[in-house]
Amino acid sequence: MAPTRCPECGEPVRPGDHFCEACGHDLGAPASAARDRPRDASVRWLTATEIAAACPACQGRTFGSDGFCEECGQRRPTARDHTELDLGVVAAVTDIGSRHHRNEDAVAIGVLDGAVAVVVCDGVSSSSRPDTASHAAADAAMAALLDGLADGDDRDASIIAATRAAQAAATVVAGPHPGPNPPSCTFVSAVVTADAITIGWVGDSRAYWLPDGEGEPLLLTVDDSLRNSLAARGVSGEAIDGNPHAASLVRWLGSDATDTDPHLRTIAPEAPGRVLVCSDGLFRYRPVVTDLAAAVAAAKGPPLAGAQYLTRLALDEGGQDNVTVALAPYPVTGGSKS
Repeated sequence: MAPTRCPECGEPVRPGDHFCEACGHDLGAPASAARDRPRDASVRWLTATEIAAACPACQGRTFGSDGFCEECGQRRPTARDHTELDLGVVAAVTDIGSRHHRNEDAVAIGVLDGAVAVVVCDGVSSSSRPDTASHAAADAAMAALLDGLADGDDRDASIIAATRAAQAAATVVAGPHPGPNPPSCTFVSAVVTADAITIGWVGDSRAYWLPDGEGEPLLLTVDDSLRNSLAARGVSGEAIDGNPHAASLVRWLGSDATDTDPHLRTIAPEAPGRVLVCSDGLFRYRPVVTDLAAAVAAAKGPPLAGAQYLTRLALDEGGQDNVTVALAPYPVTGGSKS
């Protein structure tokens, strides 16, 4: 019998639908495995995704496949303008900023047997409905990431599986007729344990290693931008600076993406510090890693307080983009080697 409600998000579906119009879930598949797991002390995750049951403008409950209210034409939001997530050992804040009409950033955080997982996706604003891609990708990635770790897969394999799940989810939300500019997003994930930090990414969302005391702060990701692609091919800095498209993305997730395998990087710091995962809504205001490290050093207190501080910093300096910040301490007590 065909489902009357989506097994993933619980929203009503119509006879003959193949995909949920609310979250893009394949109605022929069960809910994400990580959501099916008991929410016990060893496996927990939180997401900023919160699909509204009713239209915020007219309270209508009927939405087309494009996500627009069939009563008034308002776009259905996929998340609140401001969300704070806190699991104690990891926390995140995401905010719409001051210029955008909706928050196109998405974030999910999770813990599993002492390991901490973070996923941040930033909708590509030039694509259609980018928030649907970012939220679907972040949630699918976190489910797959925790599943992999719980099954004993190593960090690299788990992140690769998470990226593939994110790419599939971002493709599904484009629907059967994605058009010339389908929903797309960037992707960055982190797994933090007692002995190492592993990062995987596609696009230009970033992760940083920020030591608590002496030591060099590090940008752990390399933006998948035309600028960096040209530089890797030996193009001169002068020519790159003169290219008006230098900041454009060359890799992303979505139905039109052709290169979606994640870059991977693992470090094993000997001293404690913090892992910062964020969208460009933060680092555009502190593009130099030492300046960002100084800002994080001023963010006292637990991870949530630090994420709140950094979000406020970006908002106070203009908030021209959506802002997403996730912080986790290293090492994670009780994390296991892989």
